[in-house]
Amino acid sequence: MFSTFAVLLATAAAAQAASSSASAAAASSTANPYIPTGISDACSTYLEGLNTDKDLATCTSSIRSATAGFAPGGNLTNASKQQVTDTLSTICASSFTASCPQNLITGKLASFQTACSAELVTAPNTQVKVIYDTFYTLLPFLSALCTKDNNGAWCVPQANSTASSALAPNVATTLGRRGDTTAYLPNADTLGKNNVLFLLLQGTLSKDQLCTDCTAAVLKAYMLFEASTNYAPGLAQSPLLYGQPALYGAVIDANMCGADFLKSEVKAAGSLGQGSSGALPAVRAGGVLALLAAGAGAFLLL
Repeated sequence: MFSTFAVLLATAAAAQAASSSASAAAASSTANPYIPTGISDACSTYLEGLNTDKDLATCTSSIRSATAGFAPGGNLTNASKQQVTDTLSTICASSFTASCPQNLITGKLASFQTACSAELVTAPNTQVKVIYDTFYTLLPFLSALCTKDNNGAWCVPQANSTASSALAPNVATTLGRRGDTTAYLPNADTLGKNNVLFLLLQGTLSKDQLCTDCTAAVLKAYMLFEASTNYAPGLAQSPLLYGQPALYGAVIDANMCGADFLKSEVKAAGSLGQGSSGALPAVRAGGVLALLAAGAGAFLLL
């Protein structure tokens, strides 16, 4: 039942695995598979510099530790409900989130945008954009994973759909090897097409499935972050977030949830207090954590 949560933590784990393997291989003379060829010297130097950033390493290593079992090759893709809730409790604890303060991430994103402006906007490089997206979505994705319904229950683990059962093996892409480590990067095609970072919510869901307090909480997690943090290429150009405008449009449609659905502030429980209190219908818990694990890996692999 929790394979999707494993998919989401698999993404973070894959990214984390990517990040870790890259860090571990940094001393090797072999070219870093996370640094694309044919990019500007400024962008290449910046990406290499992320590898030695101690503050960022503290942030990503915490995610890596919490989601390691959901990473490529991990043993928690069929995690039990207890394993899922234990992992959620860990990554949503204040002591955990303190290791990844927003000012750290937004500062790195601003520098990223400056150093790689051509690769992100004027002469887009697909791999650089995926790395940027993985970085950009880290905090709102963690917030989305930590949402709860109006009854105080986690939004993710209650899902019972089989929609994501086939996604887990495809959340990460192997870039190659460096030394004796394998380099992974979140699979942008799988994640973007399936709205995985939005816990698999799609505008094509029925009104009963879409208009829930969990849907509002997940969208709020991204909207609040985006309101304070510029997304350099524009959301429509995002490899991971391009489905957000369509999802948002479907939610506020007068025949669905309505324009007022997202207006009020998120409650302490993690929702807007509107809509039904049912959990997200399209998410299997195991897959979600798998995605987080994949994403965290990509950060440390640079």
